[in-house]
Amino acid sequence: MRTTLNINDDLYREVKVEAARRGVSTTSVIEEALRMALRPQQREDPPDFPVSTRSLGVRPGVNLDDPDDLYQLLYGEDDRRAALLAGAYSRDDLSA
Repeated sequence: MRTTLNINDDLYREVKVEAARRGVSTTSVIEEALRMALRPQQREDPPDFPVSTRSLGVRPGVNLDDPDDLYQLLYGEDDRRAALLAGAYSRDDLSA
């Protein structure tokens, strides 16, 4: 099929150089480039990343059913909160 395209001058020069280097027509170089650009892209499978899981459970002294414990964990005083998160003390130890 014969058609007219407007191509950037620098790009056309590159096509002509590539065609001369290969010993083919400029039409062949442009057709090949269009075929490559329009070819469905094949995606490579992502690499497998090792994933290990384990049960983390709840730190000793933290009762997730107790709203006061949860509040202390989220908004409590820094020393008390850090102690609860570290599992160093139970809530009863910190109340004293």
